[in-house]
Amino acid sequence: MKIALLVHDYDRRVGHGRYVIELAERFSREHEVHVFAHRVAETGNGRIRFHHVPALRATAMTTILTFPFGSWWRLREAFDIVHGQGLCAFSLDVATAHICQWAWFEALRAREGRLTGGDRLFRFFVGRWERALYQPTRARWVIAISEKGRAELARYYGREARVVVVRPGVDLARFHPARRLQSRVAVRRALGYGERDFLLLYVGSLRKGAAAALRALALLPDAQLLLISGSSARPYRDLARRLGIGERVRFLPPTDRIEDYYAASDVFLFPTVYDAHGMVIWEAMASGLPVITTRAAGAAEVIAHLEDGLLVDDSRDVRALADYARRLREDPAWREAMGQRARARVEAFSWDRAARETLRVYEWARRT
Repeated sequence: MKIALLVHDYDRRVGHGRYVIELAERFSREHEVHVFAHRVAETGNGRIRFHHVPALRATAMTTILTFPFGSWWRLREAFDIVHGQGLCAFSLDVATAHICQWAWFEALRAREGRLTGGDRLFRFFVGRWERALYQPTRARWVIAISEKGRAELARYYGREARVVVVRPGVDLARFHPARRLQSRVAVRRALGYGERDFLLLYVGSLRKGAAAALRALALLPDAQLLLISGSSARPYRDLARRLGIGERVRFLPPTDRIEDYYAASDVFLFPTVYDAHGMVIWEAMASGLPVITTRAAGAAEVIAHLEDGLLVDDSRDVRALADYARRLREDPAWREAMGQRARARVEAFSWDRAARETLRVYEWARRT
């Protein structure tokens, strides 16, 4: 097959980018793969052909609204499959729904009581465009990355036909409990943490749940919190100072060595208000970390509460978050056992599996 993969950023540090990189590298072993992206952070195995897509990158909204014009202009040759990540084109053979914008903003409104003017503007333009893209006349097949995502497409956009759930994979070699022996001590020392420090880790957009993580930390006087994100940290630094926990909080930018930070941590704390999936949750689990997250994450669908992870119903329930973290701190044996079960739980979700299931969707798309 001749496959075109569309993504804003071909970059492992970005969720959509990591998804496309993993699929492209596997598809290119047997198929002709072309990647259309605005930014390419790595060129991979040499078998993949890259095409630059012009887009206005002033804001997330300008990127989303202008990228489809650029991809339309660049997609001049015929492909057996054109597969885009959300709003990457005006029409697609296969679209992966990494988010449902209307569901995301509904979750924010429920948590915060209202949406900002910027949120409403984004929802008006991007949400309407997303709803149009996911109609059968524009996206012949849709991949939802969780059952939650599939239900949201039906609820908010009325899309039910030709929607299939294909969960993302996780790099089981890169994210592995053995890495704790390789890098835990060195990374902790570099960050100024001692081996006895109880370290909580948060990775991803700060808006999803960093405020709740900080408020939970305020109830845990003997814990430290490390947050790794590309989001602006300023409002969260201010919140940490107001809570009196500024000295126990550290913010770091995205890194190419995120696996080392999972290895250095004791618990993954991610009280997200919304995630169609949440690949960072599976990365933490694959690394052997016990995870505290919410049922608002699609990844939570495969977590057995109290067995291979800990789930809260409401991301605002900071007391429950703190109580679970405290129990894990006070019971190292339970913490270790939960981390082992977490690893075992996600071992079924390799990228090879995700690639095989995605190729099956391509075959269906070619026949319909």
